[in-house]
Amino acid sequence: MSVNPPAPVSFILRCISCGREHPATANDLVCERCGSPIEALYDYEKAVGNARRIPSNESIQGVWRYSPLLPINRKTRIFSLGEGGTPTLRTERLEEMLRMTRVFVKNESRNPTLSFKDRKSTVSVSKASEFGARAMACMTAGNAGSSIAAYAAKAQIPAYIFTIGGISDSKMAKLLSYGAHVFRTSSPTRDLMVFVQEVCQKYGMMNLTAASRYNPYIKEGAKTSLFEVYEDLDGSLPDWFIVPIGGGGNLTSIFKGLRELKLMGLLDHYPKMAGVQGKNCAPVAEAFEKGLSPDLMVIQNPSTIAHSILDSWAPDGEQALRAIRETNGLALGVSDGEILDAMKILSSKEGLFLEPAAAAPLAALKRMLTLNQVGRDESVLLFATGSGSNQPEAAIQAWDNPPSIELDLESFGKFVGR
Repeated sequence: MSVNPPAPVSFILRCISCGREHPATANDLVCERCGSPIEALYDYEKAVGNARRIPSNESIQGVWRYSPLLPINRKTRIFSLGEGGTPTLRTERLEEMLRMTRVFVKNESRNPTLSFKDRKSTVSVSKASEFGARAMACMTAGNAGSSIAAYAAKAQIPAYIFTIGGISDSKMAKLLSYGAHVFRTSSPTRDLMVFVQEVCQKYGMMNLTAASRYNPYIKEGAKTSLFEVYEDLDGSLPDWFIVPIGGGGNLTSIFKGLRELKLMGLLDHYPKMAGVQGKNCAPVAEAFEKGLSPDLMVIQNPSTIAHSILDSWAPDGEQALRAIRETNGLALGVSDGEILDAMKILSSKEGLFLEPAAAAPLAALKRMLTLNQVGRDESVLLFATGSGSNQPEAAIQAWDNPPSIELDLESFGKFVGR
């Protein structure tokens, strides 16, 4: 998909720890002084002007609609597959079942490679091309790698993708189809991320692992889902956002979008943010409960049906937890059974075929209602991050295999009306 180059944007890169500023032209992906994450900051007062709305390029749809708040300069060539512009859905049957007044789903399964990761990839791959990257590398649980591989193919930049252990055959098939160099590993998240960083340093590749800890441009693309929700709901955001957490990058990105809305005078207060993980792979939720730093939490023998959030360590966990605490939110883990049940509810009641990680927010909402952590009179937005086609094996596990029948009306009649 061709996107005309947006106008250059004035921005700086600032370290989130020591505050050191880096010019927009810098190729730095982390702070050159302390090694901490950096993030892009804009002239928000100038960007919004007197319009009292999110600055946008209305000739473009999707992620690049928000180019006035994306890190573009005259050298940036946009590589797009038509990402973004996904629907924010009102879910009346969920509301009825949960006895709540307003429940929404942000359906990110509609992106080109079937997950929200495409928002990150379009910006980070475009920046990699701008910087003259000879190759790119990332680690993945499946969706991020598939997305990077697709956009790398579009940009014709070699991509080296390293998978965590336990990746499903369906995810592997999609990864391979884009022509990337794919490598299976049995390594845990933290070890693999360190290895990918070493690969990038030694071989001159750009690190596109889907964590802003390693690349500030990851956060920029992902924040646009929040801008779409804001516009879809006419600026009236729900009381709660519930977001699946693997490495913590998506929740962190959404919170950056919220901060930017507030800096532009478009938001008075933040929604509460809840991060949900698999019960047996929940470094951020454990850190939240124990009052510890997520950097110190490494889950041994992690397991969850939600393969897309199977991260035993959360590289952006510190930022995610800061967002959760600043919004008076919470973090929790849910069981495989709760996730599979949520998948069945979303598909059978709302027609949404979602992967386990994308169904986890509904599982979390049900738990939060049981524990009186959210009121039935409060409004909630569930971030559905990926399609069920990313992990179809889980759907079979949730629903079981269908019965086999003979072509006999009497035999078939036993099933009618069930």
